Amino acid sequence: MENAILRFLTHLDEKRGCADNTIQAYRADLQQFSHVVLVSEARPVTPDTLNPDTLAVYVRWLLGQGYQPATVSRKVAAVRSFLNYLRDTEGISPPQYTEELTSPPSPRQEPRVLSREETEALLKAPTRFDNPRAIRDRAILAFILATGFRAAEVILLRLEDVDLSHKEVYRPQSRDEPTPLGSAEEPMRIYITKSRPHMIRNPRERALFLNQRGKRFTRQGLWLVVKRWAEIAGLGSDVSPKTLRHTLTKNLFDLGKSRREVQRFLGLSSPNAIWIGHKKSKRDVSE
Repeated sequence: MENAILRFLTHLDEKRGCADNTIQAYRADLQQFSHVVLVSEARPVTPDTLNPDTLAVYVRWLLGQGYQPATVSRKVAAVRSFLNYLRDTEGISPPQYTEELTSPPSPRQEPRVLSREETEALLKAPTRFDNPRAIRDRAILAFILATGFRAAEVILLRLEDVDLSHKEVYRPQSRDEPTPLGSAEEPMRIYITKSRPHMIRNPRERALFLNQRGKRFTRQGLWLVVKRWAEIAGLGSDVSPKTLRHTLTKNLFDLGKSRREVQRFLGLSSPNAIWIGHKKSKRDVSE
């Protein structure tokens, strides 16, 4: 089993180009799976001797250890990917193994939103440092909290998408209705005029937010910025760009905005795309 897992991990690295953290996550899940199967069978187990009962034992063991359904689903998905690799690459296919390896249903959990005090703490954290990176990071935090742009939209923004004179921003590759910068206007102005010029390496680079190498941010880099300052602010490690977007969504509903108004502000195709857990405003009820 261990040799098969190593071959699969090599496949993820060399053939699929997976990131190191992804490969390490697969490694941990599959080593756990191998250990549980070995203990339950009390004999050496090879991939071609796996059977539905063995796989069901693993799922029951995970649930018995108190893992949350979402975590169980992730671990099961890792095993399923491993077994699919064996089937497609090495021709090993125990009967119906993929059908028997099922995940428990994952209840839709309420996403975290930040309180006013937590939001203030997050935005204040970078102000303790007077350097281009901290100025940039505060602008990023304030920007997502004020506009609700998705991480994928934030990293695609170009310098010309921001109109400081009118205090608004256009979505990437779009000149539809702009979004007001709101409370992000000042941090964005400081970043663009004082910080970004120190970070740029190539004068032709038009990406709005630049990393330490003067290049466009990646989604992972953006996620790390939010996570870093959330931890410094004492908010824990579960704060992400999506948390900031959910926080804005709740704030808009608290201001009495209708679902359709929130939909337009967030650039969603339908009001039904808004997380269903957000409370309807009085205007939604009347509509």
